[in-house]
Amino acid sequence: MKSARVLKSQANNWPSSETWKKMDKILAKAKGSRGLPLNATLLDRFKWDLCGELVRYCVEHDLSQRALAKKLHVSESRISEVVHYHIDKFTADRLTNYLDKLKPKAKISVA
Repeated sequence: MKSARVLKSQANNWPSSETWKKMDKILAKAKGSRGLPLNATLLDRFKWDLCGELVRYCVEHDLSQRALAKKLHVSESRISEVVHYHIDKFTADRLTNYLDKLKPKAKISVA
């Protein structure tokens, strides 16, 4: 029996089986982003949102992690932790300071 990927590839011009295997090999080594736990505290959700704002800034300004690290005067590994949502590595103060350096007129609201 053929895999679903092969069938979809043939039916809908999806990537070939060989392309999927290459992608799987690359993604197996990729560092993934952490998800927000279901029982996340208000502070965890706040830090998660701040990380999201920093990621959004990178995308909107076409910045690499290296470029963002230079802009904030921090290590690339620190920025990697931010963009992969390692909220346990940061205080809310530190994340808000990063955002303030990038967007000094940013406003934080509580819903």
